[in-house]
Amino acid sequence: MDQAKLINQKLDGALRSALSAGGSEPLQVIVQTKDGLKEEDERLVTSLGGRVKDNLYIINAFSADLTPKAIEMMILSDRIVRIFSDAEVHV
Repeated sequence: MDQAKLINQKLDGALRSALSAGGSEPLQVIVQTKDGLKEEDERLVTSLGGRVKDNLYIINAFSADLTPKAIEMMILSDRIVRIFSDAEVHV
């Protein structure tokens, strides 16, 4: 699958906007996987210069700080279901 299709399928709107805006500062994200945080996910994040912050096991996800380039690489993994911007929600 090409990267543009993966970006549309696996990233929320806020992250798609952040990637198209360019920049290299780390972004706070929530990464949902097929079966929760595994050691291989931690290794991948670390190898891309990111940092895993919390295991969100109830939703098969983890929070992390990742650069836009790292996010583009993460979506190539079959383990990754979706990546969301980790932002405050105001109601």
